[in-house]
Amino acid sequence: MIEQFEQFKSTWLAHRRWLVVGLLVAGVCLLFFAVTRQPTKTIPQPQQSASQASQPKQAQNTRATNDKILIDIKGAVKRPGVYEVSQQPRLQAVIAQAGGLTEQADSLQINLAQKLTDGQMIYVPEKGETGPVTGAGGQNQSANQAKVNLNTATVDELQMLEGIGEKKAEQIIAYRQTNGGFKQITDLKAVSGIGEKRFETLKDKLTV
Repeated sequence: MIEQFEQFKSTWLAHRRWLVVGLLVAGVCLLFFAVTRQPTKTIPQPQQSASQASQPKQAQNTRATNDKILIDIKGAVKRPGVYEVSQQPRLQAVIAQAGGLTEQADSLQINLAQKLTDGQMIYVPEKGETGPVTGAGGQNQSANQAKVNLNTATVDELQMLEGIGEKKAEQIIAYRQTNGGFKQITDLKAVSGIGEKRFETLKDKLTV
């Protein structure tokens, strides 16, 4: 019995190093297997609400709406009516949208290159007719008078007025930009150098 114990002890001492190494290897393998078997956690993506998704589209639609103005065109055009057009359109573009001029239209009485503003009314006269051609805010413009619109006129167009030079034209445009445009033609007197006397000589040639 003692001899058998001594023999087992000798065998254990001779092989214990390899037994410890084997146990360590087995432990590492079990740990690796346990880690790799754990399910991968998926981080949920935040849901985008319908209102959030629609915001960019609504903003885009708002910008598109703000870029449009309404023009009322009447008279000798094929399809008179109110048209939605891009900002600062030329009269020629609005007439084209209205189907073009009729055969009776007097194109000599209109300025096809004229810039238009929101809410402006256009009247295209027929040949031999003398009537209103354009107006803003319900105000009509005489067909035989080429009035200058204080809210759309360029420096060159303003210089066509009697007594208005380049510097004064630039002052008029500066006032228009600073004050959000002219509400009525009498506002022109607020521009430096435009007194009552000069205004009286200009008023029949002006519109807003």
